[in-house]
Amino acid sequence: MRMDLLICSFFVYATIGYIVEVLYCSLFSRRFVNRGFLHGPYLPIYGFGALLVIYLFEDFSSNPLLLFVFAMIGTSALEYLTSYLLEQFFHTKLWDYSHYRFQIRGRVCLLNSTLFGILGLCIIYIVNPVVLQVLVQLDDALLATFSNLVILIIAVDTTSSVFRMASFQKQLTEFRLKKAEIEERLHILSRVKSSKALEGLRLTLDTELEELRGRLNASAKRILDAFPSITSSNEEKRQLFEVLKHNAEQMREKEKALRERLKEKRRKQHDKT
Repeated sequence: MRMDLLICSFFVYATIGYIVEVLYCSLFSRRFVNRGFLHGPYLPIYGFGALLVIYLFEDFSSNPLLLFVFAMIGTSALEYLTSYLLEQFFHTKLWDYSHYRFQIRGRVCLLNSTLFGILGLCIIYIVNPVVLQVLVQLDDALLATFSNLVILIIAVDTTSSVFRMASFQKQLTEFRLKKAEIEERLHILSRVKSSKALEGLRLTLDTELEELRGRLNASAKRILDAFPSITSSNEEKRQLFEVLKHNAEQMREKEKALRERLKEKRRKQHDKT
């Protein structure tokens, strides 16, 4: 297949994968969940997974059961490898299936692998014929331009997202160090005889710690939405992630309660009129 056609197919499947995953996760969470490591509405792992199924296993399309098994194994291997490489790069496990039954090191699980196998069947028998039919009918110049644009968008988005995650990791480290420092100073102050000046210093340190928590919670919101099971092998970091998840959930509950109050207020105003 021509490279421009390959790149465009990859982008189409990455976008379809994003839509499927967002719908799936939002349905169970009962709220919109913006999935993915990148900023844009596409998930490259689905693009690579779809191409893997098409070019490695399409020859088995005459046997749906065999195709399902190969698609399940191939896409699961891709997910496992992706999880491993991201963990090595960021020292953080972006998704963790450890609480699922039949999982391997928390990187893949039977449930998701089965769903990937089903998606593989859909790609081969339903989606890919339509996608190819549409793409081959496009003008060559348009296809080439679109493929170049895809490369540019993905490159810029990946670079920006890597910097965002690196910045978040740096903020996590700085928070842990600063929190330990402030708590140590507060502990020392707790043993010192109380005075007006010391009470003022205590209040200042407490305020500074709360401001640090607020900034970290704000930075973590998008990442926790995209990767709700994010964790780390580092115990202190893992506990911090759990606290951030709890804070994010509380923030969502407060936002939901506020929306309900505003909705009720508008309803009452409407009833009066």
